[in-house]
Amino acid sequence: MSLAFHIAFNGQCEEAFRFYAEHLGGRIGTLLRVKDAPALASAPSEGEKIIHANIHIDGVEIAGADVSPDRYETPQGFHVLLGVDAPEKVETAFYALQAGGRVVLSPQRTFWSPCYAIVVDRFGVPWKINHGA
Repeated sequence: MSLAFHIAFNGQCEEAFRFYAEHLGGRIGTLLRVKDAPALASAPSEGEKIIHANIHIDGVEIAGADVSPDRYETPQGFHVLLGVDAPEKVETAFYALQAGGRVVLSPQRTFWSPCYAIVVDRFGVPWKINHGA
């Protein structure tokens, strides 16, 4: 058995996964485009959009896809929790993810962590970044 989660993107799945690979050390596994899916290849306006992708970040899989604008909903009700092994890594991830996004909580000490932050990245994905004590 395995556990992963799937994020719907508003046409930015490939850009988001390439960003996560560069800034979070992820490894992209699959980037399957609509134009390469036999049953969907007849949708030329959607051809470059991603129908399925996955990326592995420190052994955890995130899957994703682009959805049509009329089906897209801003992610809510969850956060991707990124645990790191040093306070500096909280700050590094935070500053990468906050570029073009929205800061919820700047990196700071909490009663459970020497460094913790919350940010919604420019792709609309909410992140909590935690250095475990």
